[in-house]
Amino acid sequence: MAKRIDFWSLLRLTQEYISQHYAAALIDQAKNPQLKAYIDKFLRDNDFKVDGYTPAQVIDLIYREMCEYSILTPYLGSPDLEEINVNGWDDIALTMLDGSIVKLDEHFQSPQHAVDIIKRLLHHSGMIIDNATPMAQGHLPNNTRITALKEPIVDAERGVSVSIRLLHPARVNLQNLIDTGFATPEMVAFLCMCIRYGVPFVVAGATSSGKTTLLNAIMTSIPDNKRVFTIESGSRELALVRRDAQGNIVNNVVHTLSRPSDNPAYDITQEDLVVASLRFNPDVVCVGEMRDVECYSAVEASLTGHTVVSTVHAGPGPAAHMRIALLCQKRFPIDFNTSLVQAGQAFPLVVYAHKLENNQRKIMDISECIITPSGEREYRCLYDFRITKNTVENGEFVVDGQFGKPNVMSENLKRRLIQYGVPQDELSFFLKEQKEEDTA
Repeated sequence: MAKRIDFWSLLRLTQEYISQHYAAALIDQAKNPQLKAYIDKFLRDNDFKVDGYTPAQVIDLIYREMCEYSILTPYLGSPDLEEINVNGWDDIALTMLDGSIVKLDEHFQSPQHAVDIIKRLLHHSGMIIDNATPMAQGHLPNNTRITALKEPIVDAERGVSVSIRLLHPARVNLQNLIDTGFATPEMVAFLCMCIRYGVPFVVAGATSSGKTTLLNAIMTSIPDNKRVFTIESGSRELALVRRDAQGNIVNNVVHTLSRPSDNPAYDITQEDLVVASLRFNPDVVCVGEMRDVECYSAVEASLTGHTVVSTVHAGPGPAAHMRIALLCQKRFPIDFNTSLVQAGQAFPLVVYAHKLENNQRKIMDISECIITPSGEREYRCLYDFRITKNTVENGEFVVDGQFGKPNVMSENLKRRLIQYGVPQDELSFFLKEQKEEDTA
C-alpha cells in the first residue's frame, strides 16, 4: 500500500538516501542526470506518494531542489520574463516583458531555504552571500543578472531579497522599436545616421527604462565592415554578432566583459577595456553603462575623435551631462564647469528613455547639446514625446500622447555629419520642419 508523505519530509529522506548511497552523483555535476534514476528507485522501493503530484512530477521537484533552483527553475531563462523579484522567502513576483507583474502562488519552504537556493545561483559566478557579505551580485551563463541581499540588510524573517534580471539582447530590433511605440521611424533613422557617421550619444534613463535595449537595437544598424568594440560589466547584454545562412560571421565585432578579482592587482575594469579598445582601431566603441571612473576614459576617447556610445542612469539633457561630469570627477577632480563642457562635447546628443506608468517604454526626449563660444551649454530638443492623457481607468493606467519634433539639428551638428560623409539627401530629410507625428 502506498505511503502518503508530505513533499518536504520526502525530500529530506531522499537527500539522506542519495548521500549515503550515491554521494558521487551529488559531487560530480556530470553525474547529476543520473540522480533522477536514483530518486525514482528510492520512491519505487519505498512506495512513497505525495498527494496532488504524479510520480514523475515528484521526481522533477526533488531534482530541482537537489541540483537546480527549486521553484525558480521553470522561470530562469524564460523568453517571456523580464525580471524575477524575490521580495522575501514567501513573496515572489514575476515581471513580464510587457511590464505586467504576476505574483507566484509558490514560495520557498523557509527563509533559510530561500538563502540556500540563492547561494547556489550565485555560485555560478563565484560570488558568496553570507553574514559577512550580505550583498552580492552575480550572473548566470544565459544573460541573467542577480543582485541579492540578506540579513542584516533585510529582516531575518524575510530571509533574502533578490532581483534576477533576464536579459534578451536579441529580442528587440529596429522595427520592434517602431512597432511597440518606443520611437518613430524618423527618430530611429536619426539615431542610426548619427552612430554611422560619427556622432557620439548617450542613452539616459532609470533602471528598466529600456536604455540598453534601445542601444542594442540602434547598434544593429552599423554596417558590417565597421569595427565595433563593446565593453560591459558582469553579464552580456549586447548581442551584435551576425551570421549568414552558413553560420559565418559577417560583421566585425569584439565583445568584452570586465573581470573583477579578489586581488585588485588582477582586476580588469571597464576603464582598462576602454583604453584597450582604442588599440583595436574601432569605428564605434560602446560602453554598456557608465557607472564609475571608466566614464572619464569614455569621455577622453570621444574627445579624441572616436565614436563612443553608452548608457547612464540619469535624467534627460543637462541631468545626463551632470551625471557624466560627476563620474569623471572621481578620476580627475578638475574644475566642474570644465567637466560639464567636456561631457557635452563628448556626447553632443542625449537620448532619454523612460517607462511610463502603463509600462510602455518611450524615447521621451532627444536633445542636442551646443557649446557656445563662451563655453556655455545650450540644449535643443530635437524630438520628444508629449503626454496628453494619464489616468487610471478600472484599475489600469491609461497613458496617451504623441511624438513631436520641436526643432531641427543645429548647424554644428549638420556640419559634423557632412564632414563625416553623410549624403546630402539623407541629411536633408532630418532638416524638414515637422511639429507633430501622430504616433501614440
